[in-house]
Amino acid sequence: MCAFGALAGAGLATGAWLARAAHLTDLWIVPAYLLIANLTEYLIHRLLMHRPLWPRTLYRNHTLGHHRAFHHDSMEIASWRELDLVMMPWFSLLLFFVGTAPVAVLAWRALGPGATGVFMLTAVLSFVLYEGMHALYHLPLGVLARLGLLDNGVFRFLYDHHRHHHRLARMRWTNFNISLPLSDGWFRSLETETTWREARDRRRQPPFSAGSAGSGGAGEDRGQFLGDAGLDQIRERRHQKP
Repeated sequence: MCAFGALAGAGLATGAWLARAAHLTDLWIVPAYLLIANLTEYLIHRLLMHRPLWPRTLYRNHTLGHHRAFHHDSMEIASWRELDLVMMPWFSLLLFFVGTAPVAVLAWRALGPGATGVFMLTAVLSFVLYEGMHALYHLPLGVLARLGLLDNGVFRFLYDHHRHHHRLARMRWTNFNISLPLSDGWFRSLETETTWREARDRRRQPPFSAGSAGSGGAGEDRGQFLGDAGLDQIRERRHQKP
């Protein structure tokens, strides 16, 4: 956490220093970056973190690690040390800086240092917001209640959005945005628990036949999409419910 904070602070300080030369016309960078970042977040989460593609470490750490530890009915961390199971490692921010450096150089040459500063501030703040929101979703409900977040309609919607993503049966298909589900809406992967339950109940309606007895039952509720992990390996997860 200290290394992450130091890197984020350095990025914000550098961006603020450069942004002193920014003009109002440079502010278009903010919505443009946020839209592109939202789409990037969606695609990486959906295609690389939930499918065993290269680099496979993303799939192992996320689907076989994070989703095995936290299910929709056990979202809360048991201790602060378990934030390591939620948040990205500190060097992810360093890799983020390396990945965005070419864009910053192009912005400097094409638009000047002020626009580069706006770009850096937007990039670092959105990254920190992403990490912060994800951490909040996994805090104990008592902590969220004391912070007044459970009474906030916007936060409650985002919390329920992410909680439904942690349902094993739906994690590969729905609710991939963490910060704001814009891309989920564009790609029609936005789903609430209510709409999912209604659709599941419709599939369970008669006519009923012996051959379809297991087509929509407990297997779907428990989830069958952990890739090569398999449900038989989940018995070691931290928050096993009776």
